[in-house]
Amino acid sequence: MKFREIFIAFTLAVITAAALQFFLGRYTTSDNGEITRSGQRFSAPKSTDMQMYKPLNLEVDFTDIKSTKQPIVTVLKTDHALYEFTTDGAALSRLEFTRNYGGKEQLISTVFPPAATDRERSCFLVALDQQTPYVFEFVDQQENDQMYSLSYKASINNGALLKKFNVYKHEHRIDLEVALQLAQGAPANQARIFIPAPLVPELAGEDAVTGLANDDRNKILILPRTAETTSSYWSRPTLFGAQDRYFVHAMVNDQQQFTQRGYFKAIDLEGWFAILEGPQVTTDSSWKLTFFMGPKEDHAINQVDSRLEQTLNYGFFSFISKPLSKLMLRALDLIYGVVHNYGWAIIILTILLKLLLLPFTWRGEQSMKLRLEYQKKLSYIESKYKHDKETLAHERAELVRKYGMPGMAGCLPVLLQLPIFWALSIVLANSIELYKAPFLWIPDLSARDPYYILPVLVAIGMVLHAPAIADTKQRLSSVAMALLIAALISSFSSGLALFTVVSTFLGVAQAQLMKVMKHD
Repeated sequence: MKFREIFIAFTLAVITAAALQFFLGRYTTSDNGEITRSGQRFSAPKSTDMQMYKPLNLEVDFTDIKSTKQPIVTVLKTDHALYEFTTDGAALSRLEFTRNYGGKEQLISTVFPPAATDRERSCFLVALDQQTPYVFEFVDQQENDQMYSLSYKASINNGALLKKFNVYKHEHRIDLEVALQLAQGAPANQARIFIPAPLVPELAGEDAVTGLANDDRNKILILPRTAETTSSYWSRPTLFGAQDRYFVHAMVNDQQQFTQRGYFKAIDLEGWFAILEGPQVTTDSSWKLTFFMGPKEDHAINQVDSRLEQTLNYGFFSFISKPLSKLMLRALDLIYGVVHNYGWAIIILTILLKLLLLPFTWRGEQSMKLRLEYQKKLSYIESKYKHDKETLAHERAELVRKYGMPGMAGCLPVLLQLPIFWALSIVLANSIELYKAPFLWIPDLSARDPYYILPVLVAIGMVLHAPAIADTKQRLSSVAMALLIAALISSFSSGLALFTVVSTFLGVAQAQLMKVMKHD
């Protein structure tokens, strides 16, 4: 394959990946609830319910009672995470997900204990219209094969606030039961539940947190963190929360229709909260809500609520990229199960894909060479017989009889590789499997190569793949093109760059093999 064809193939692949990075990371919502590109405006739903016209209730007024006791902290371990609950606010103070890479367990945290001055940052804080209790009594802990249960209670004016958590051992699911006990004749009260967006400090500045809400067709709206979003509300959502690239914190089931309005509160550059506002009540009331608190993995999501599968970014033409991406990820996981390293898994997967496409690429190379030879001879006879139309027509017919009509077979390898490159771009850019997955000198395959070794290898591979050229200017042009592509590759994740390196050197090996077989 000539350097020009190599350059065209890689340029198309690079443009595709760049387009994916542009479109996958920038979403907003349209009036009809479809996920669209940023720049289109979203209008919040309207309601005739008078409660819907109230200003957003963002502040929390805590009961000014200081406890003389240390908070009781309860740590629960499930198949997939560590949960730390505290009597301060009867809240989830820490959430750490366990990931296994090559036999080594790593923890990824998305919830952290709030500072003493930031009590409103507590996860699953239940705030009231009247003064909000922060000091709770630990009531009970129970356990069965499916879940842990923790119960808390706090006194309020004219009643009590009860909270019960059911933490599931085999699912990324938490059920929260809230009960308000009000004395007869007590003033109306209203509860709000605060859910923080996932916070992964290592991704600060690189990952955009967005809101989630359902529309009336159960489509998930992806809501950017803007002034418009934080000044809007959503009427009686059945799914509401926030996400980052890898995790989702969201309410997914509201059995007693607690949530009358859902809206967001921005505290600072890092703090962003989804708020579920309940109804005004004057009598004893209780509600049960279900939350998904976990990674954006297909099997984890579908265990709790299949609607969340819409948070998995497959880009445009998802009807093509979705099945391909799932297939690529499944293959990657199967190989990882054998080699226990995602770097080697990417290399092996690339080799297998090259072998799968080898019959097409081999024929494509041969077809491309025949086409070039055909074009060369056609130019020659057109120049030689330009004044003899009859002879020119005869020679053209002979040329077609010998070589056949030139077709698109030479482009077939590129056309076949593009959807695969597209699918792998999605998998390697968004899959939590690669987050913090090490490989040789690379500490994290989901991030860029810190030493730019992979982009340099891409440039070297492309220079080796280029044919020997006597003209100095053309040689310099080839090197410049290789460096340009290497510069573009340097912005890719290390996993995607590794795939490009292996694919490039396999192309070099194939070209050398074809030369050897031709001489034989």
